[in-house]
Amino acid sequence: MTHESRRRTRKLILRIALVAIATAVVGAATACGDSDGEESPRPGGAPTASASPASAAGRLSVVTTIAQITALAREVGGERIDLHGLVPPGADSHAFEPVAEDLVAVENADLILRHGVGLDDWLDDTLSAARDATVVTVTDGIELRPPALQAEGEHDGEDGAGDHGDVDPHVWLDPERAKQMVDNIAEALAAADPAGADTYRANAAAYNAVLDDAAAEARALIDEIPEQDRKIVTNHDGFGYFAEAFGLEVVGAVIPSSTTGAEPSAQETAGLLRLIREEGVKAIFAESSVNSDLAETLARDAGVRIVDDLYVDALGEPGSGADTVDGVIVVNAQKVHEALGAGP
Repeated sequence: MTHESRRRTRKLILRIALVAIATAVVGAATACGDSDGEESPRPGGAPTASASPASAAGRLSVVTTIAQITALAREVGGERIDLHGLVPPGADSHAFEPVAEDLVAVENADLILRHGVGLDDWLDDTLSAARDATVVTVTDGIELRPPALQAEGEHDGEDGAGDHGDVDPHVWLDPERAKQMVDNIAEALAAADPAGADTYRANAAAYNAVLDDAAAEARALIDEIPEQDRKIVTNHDGFGYFAEAFGLEVVGAVIPSSTTGAEPSAQETAGLLRLIREEGVKAIFAESSVNSDLAETLARDAGVRIVDDLYVDALGEPGSGADTVDGVIVVNAQKVHEALGAGP
C-alpha cells in the first residue's frame, strides 16, 4: 500500500467515525427542540442548510458539492427540497475537505448533485457515508473545452497531480452551459420527486431566462471594450468559458493550469511578463478565492492594473451581487469592462 493509499484510508476511517459522532450530536440537538428552521453556521461563518433528514420536513433531501451547483439547485428546487451545500460560498473547491456535518448530510441524502469534472473528486471518499442516495453528475452531456492556454495534445502536468486532465471544469461561466446544468438538475429532481416534476421544470425555465438576461447584459458590457483591448491575463487558467462566450482572448495565466494548486516556475513568470508587454495587456485578473500576491507583483512589474476580486471557482457572499451564477456572469463582465473599457 502506497503512502497516499494509507493516508486516504486513515482519512476514510476518521470520516466514518465522525459521521457516527455527528449523527448523535444532530439527533441530540433535534431532541432538545432545535427546530426553528434557521440555517446552521459552518466553520468560517458561512451558512449552510440543515442536515436533517428530508422526512422530517416532508421534502426531498438534496446534497450539492460545489457552491455553483448549490445556487442552481436552490433556484430549481425552491421550497420542495431540503438543500445542503458542501462547499460554502467564497471557498475554493480545489482546496475543500468535508467536515462531520457534511458527512451527516450525505448519509441522510435522497439525491446528491455533483460536478464530476475534477472539482469534487474528494466526494468519492465521502460517498462511503451515503446510504441510498442517487448521485447525478450535472455536467453530463455538456461539451467541455480544454483550458484556454493548453495546446492540443498537451497536459497540465506529467503526474496529473491536482489538475483536471484535458478539460476546463469551470463550465458555469458560459451561460449556455450553465443552462444545461440547470436542465440536468431539474431532470434529476423530477426523477427523485415525480410529484414536483412540473414545478422543477417551470423553475428551470424561469431561471434559464434569467441566465439569458445576464448573458445579454454581460455581452453588452464586453462589446463596449475596444476589440484590441480584449486581451486578458488571469490568475489561473480557469476563465476560458467566459472568454469564449463573450469574445475575450486569454493570452496568459499567472498559474499556468486550470487548478489553483499548481505553482509557476520562475521561467514561466518571466515569460508571462514579456508576453504582457508584447501583447499590450491592460490588466491582470485574479480571483476572490485565490491568493493574488504573485499576480499583484507581476502587475506591478508590468505596469498594468490588477483586479483581484473576479469570481471563477467561488461565488460571492450573500449580498455581494455575485452570490448566484447569473450574478457572477454580470459582475465579472462589469469588472472586465471597468478595467479594459475606458480606452488608453
